[in-house]
Amino acid sequence: MRRNISGVPTFLIGDDVVVGLDKAKILKLVDHRVVECEQCHSKMRVPIDKGTIKVTCPKCSHTFNVTPN
Repeated sequence: MRRNISGVPTFLIGDDVVVGLDKAKILKLVDHRVVECEQCHSKMRVPIDKGTIKVTCPKCSHTFNVTPN
């Protein structure tokens, strides 16, 4: 689906279009955060609507608690 928007960064998140680099609005619309494993530094997505959760790294099996904000 082409929206004929050019020249500025544009993000389509769900049904919303964010024009420009409005970091606060982008973070509000995205339902996850990217966290880094404390041991092997690999990155993984965690949901933001679950509160504090226990995460197990799929690469090294290290387990740690994450509170995405």
